[in-house]
Amino acid sequence: MAIIQEGTVLAGIRGKIGNVVIYTWKNKVCARSLPAKPRKKRPRTIPQQAQANKMKVLSPFLNAVKPFLRVGFKHVADKRNITANNAAKSVNMLTGVKGEFPNQEINWDTILVADGPLQKPENVTVRIVENAFHFTWDKDKTQTGNPGDRTIILLFSKTHRRVLVNYSGSRRDELKDTFYLDSHYLKKNTYEVFIAFKDVTSDEVSKSVYCGRFSK
Repeated sequence: MAIIQEGTVLAGIRGKIGNVVIYTWKNKVCARSLPAKPRKKRPRTIPQQAQANKMKVLSPFLNAVKPFLRVGFKHVADKRNITANNAAKSVNMLTGVKGEFPNQEINWDTILVADGPLQKPENVTVRIVENAFHFTWDKDKTQTGNPGDRTIILLFSKTHRRVLVNYSGSRRDELKDTFYLDSHYLKKNTYEVFIAFKDVTSDEVSKSVYCGRFSK
């Protein structure tokens, strides 16, 4: 509210001028502006809807594997001063979804559950024998990976929202690892399987490798 001085041009006017109302209050001439009309929300564009839907596609899986992400995205999150879950969502908004809106889904071949500078496992193969997942990978031809790096493994069952992990598996130079399960965890179950390497001293990791979907 503003008080208009006597003798000014507006002192004798009452009523609305544009978005200003002039009125008398306690024998004083006052003026106030009208509240702005709320703007109508513009309908979101297809690209905006597609971006928002990516988060809906990713969130159930990434939220389910949060404990693993704290290992797999620890250094990325620390550098950006955000949570590991948010770091994973940020990266996977770019790499982890396929399809055109509204038919979008997780791209298991490119989604990451770990992201870091270490040399990742190459040519990983997985076999289920009895009650175990057997992993093998090729020798590091770049010779940049530390032979003592350890595997970190994630198994995710969408059906039962079951998450099984190993944060310290075999060494890089062993070229194989085995993940044992109780038989009832395998029966009539389907798992999305991931593997990466972690440096046991610095906790730095490699990018994760998606090994495939396995059922028994």
